[in-house]
Amino acid sequence: MADGTKLYYKTCREQAGLTQEQAIVLLNIADVSTLSKYENGHLPVSPELAAAMVKVYRTPLLANWYVRYTNPQLAGYLPELTEPITDGDVSFQMELADDDITETRAAVKAILRDGIITPEEAETLTIKAKTLREIANKILSAATYLESREVTDCDGK
Repeated sequence: MADGTKLYYKTCREQAGLTQEQAIVLLNIADVSTLSKYENGHLPVSPELAAAMVKVYRTPLLANWYVRYTNPQLAGYLPELTEPITDGDVSFQMELADDDITETRAAVKAILRDGIITPEEAETLTIKAKTLREIANKILSAATYLESREVTDCDGK
């Protein structure tokens, strides 16, 4: 489980500008140690806690990811992650894109290394090409969101 979560909960909390101490109060978690276990994938996050994190961290896309990660049977009924709604969503989307590109790059390099593409490898390359388009969509969505952000002065106005 720890590998699957890739510290996304921590990323969302940090993007929200919250310390672990602040988050445990807002999320009604007993202590920092327990939050750390959730963030590191050592404890499963309940649907109720995930919903609270989405609200407290102001990261709606975390809800979509949570359902996809914890309930693959429902994943096909959800829309693809595309347009970020909040600053936290942008960070989260870039984390997902980074993970996808790392795995995709390794797979494509392994296939192309010997210069021979078998029928099975051709099928894998087709799938990886689709993944690259999805990654590009995540990055373009993040860039578009960032370009549309209003400028604030040093006083936060």
